[in-house]
Order: sequence, then C-alpha cells, then structure tokens
Amino acid sequence: MRMIVTRLIPAVIAGFVLACFVSASPDAFGQADASAGKAATSAMIYKQEPRRKLTVFYPDDWKSGDRRPALIILRCHIPVQREHFRKLGMVVIEPQLADVNHGRLPGSSLEEIATMPRPRHQVEDAKSAIRFIRANAEKLGVDIRKIVATGTSGGGDLALQTHLNSAFADPQDDLKISPRPDALVLYCPAFDGIDIWFVKSAAIIERAKVEAPSFLPLLDQFVINPNDEYATPLNHRTELIKLAESLGNQKGIAETEIRNFQSILELFNKSDWQLLHPVKDALRMSASRILTEEPLPPTLIMFGDRDHLYKHQIAFVNVAKERGQTFDLRIFEGGGHSFMMQPLFLEPSNHEVEKFLQTWKFLPVTGSAATP
Repeated sequence: MRMIVTRLIPAVIAGFVLACFVSASPDAFGQADASAGKAATSAMIYKQEPRRKLTVFYPDDWKSGDRRPALIILRCHIPVQREHFRKLGMVVIEPQLADVNHGRLPGSSLEEIATMPRPRHQVEDAKSAIRFIRANAEKLGVDIRKIVATGTSGGGDLALQTHLNSAFADPQDDLKISPRPDALVLYCPAFDGIDIWFVKSAAIIERAKVEAPSFLPLLDQFVINPNDEYATPLNHRTELIKLAESLGNQKGIAETEIRNFQSILELFNKSDWQLLHPVKDALRMSASRILTEEPLPPTLIMFGDRDHLYKHQIAFVNVAKERGQTFDLRIFEGGGHSFMMQPLFLEPSNHEVEKFLQTWKFLPVTGSAATP
C-alpha cells in the first residue's frame, strides 16, 4: 500500500464527490420503495421548469420520522462510494442536473450550441436542489443541519460552487433558503476551469509574433476580441484551421507561416469548450477568483499526486491559504485522477472521509472509521 500523505492546510474549498446518476423511480414524494434485495429509494421533482428530479437512497435501517445526515452527490458515477455511505446511515441524494455535454460540440452548429445547457445552468440546478432539500427536509427524512455536498473532478468544483458562487441562481427559487451545504468533501477537484481549458490571448499573440507575424492583423477574424485576457474563438477549432489556410492563401502568406498559425490554433480545446462556456461565465465560476475570506464550512479535499490537474489543485490550495481559509487536505501518493475508484485507494479514501464526517458529527464513531 502506498503511503497516504496527510496535511492540514489553511485553505478554502468545498465539494465531496461520489457521483452516480441512477434512473429515478416513478415520481413520488417521500414514498420509499424497496424492491427485493435493493435499497429503498424515492424520486421526486425538485424543479418544474426546466423539469429536474432527484433520487433518494435511504439507509437500510431508515424509518419514517428519522432525520439523517444527507450526502448530496453532484455529477460523476461512483456507486461504490454511494453505497458505502448509505450503509453507514446517510441519506444519499442524487439530483439530475442540466445535461452539459461538450462531447457533442464539434458536431453541432453554432446555432445549436447557442441553445444548449451551459455549465452555469448546472450551478443553478445544484443550488436549486439544495434549497429544495432544505425546504423539504422533514419529508425527505434528513437533518437540515447536516447536509454534505460532494463531487469528483468537475463535480467537486460544482459542490464548491454551491457555497461560493453568488453569480448564478435560478430566479424561480426561494432565494431566502440557503443553497450552502453544511460540509464539503471533494475528490480530485477541477478548480479554475478557465485556467485549465481556456487560452490566454497573450499566448496566441506572442507565438504569432514569432511564428506567424502575417496573421497578427487578422486575429479578429479568429477570436472575438484579441485584446481580451482570454481568447474566445469565433467558430469551431477545425473551421478556424481551415480559415487560416484559405485566408493565408488569399493574402499570399507563406506556407510555413500558415502551418505555424494553424499549430497555434491547436491551442483551443479540441471539444470547442469555449463555444459553450463563455469567458465571462468561466471567470464567475473560477474558485480562486470568487473565493473570499468568509470561512468555509468543514471541508475535506482529496487528490493524488499524479493527478493531471495537480498543479491547478495546488494553485487553488495556495490561494485559499493566502485568504486564511482552512480545510483538511489528503494527498494520496501515486494516485491519479479519480484515484478513489481504484482498488488500492478505495478503502483508504473511504476511511479518510469517514474520519472527517465523524470529527464534525455527521456520522457516529462506529464501523471502519472507528479503527485507528
């Protein structure tokens, strides 16, 4: 077993992830249904427009009148962890969120993309779901003071957004009800997506100056405003690469420069993410940028030291530390992205989460977490 690197670092963060979307049962409200050999579940609508529902997984010993801690899973598919914490006595809730699928973008027209759900809509849905759970805690059988939000990768960042983000909210919600979880547990968080997936205009300009100077006066035909900090493409990456060739030939630009500029355009995300997720939205969802000095709720963050997002995760940790925030940080040596799905890390990561939840009285000190 590889050693677990455990550190306690002042910082801010949020999000606990165990996510898995399971088809909901027929619409019901608080009517737990247990099929033979399966956990009792319930499904209900938490938002009418657009229509969204959530699925509730009850502990085996849950009974009407109980008020259990709730684990809200945002995105991802990790049913093993879901079952682990359900069996420890938590009511596990999986909300349906806006279907944001950047894999569809390369084959979609700009007009079609303009009508698709966007990442900001997932923030709105996640906050709506928590508000609904708080408003209906008695019917759901959960303790209104013990709501834990979780997620993996982008789902972890989304869990954090439910606490931090004030830019996006569904105006149909009762905004007097707090969307903030009482605790956050985050696996492999994808903080600051704008720094991960977006291209800075300066990077394009500096390379063009050296490799393709003839294209500098033509940049406004490829990006919305070359003077913006982050570049927003005017079309699909593949279309921009084609445009570079036709425009270059039209202007009599040397073949070498055309090829160089096409290489620069390869900086744009292959999935054309920027077409669906505008820079202005990404900035308002950047955890490091919207983070304040207001204390977070109890928060656990876990990732591996071989995660491809490691430098972004550490960068956020450092920013959070500068803001005076505190949270528990667990770094697993040898762990990559979604490390907790691997047999080597499954039990240790579950153990860390159990200890965290026990420390903050979300779980009793029993079971495997009671073992030193």
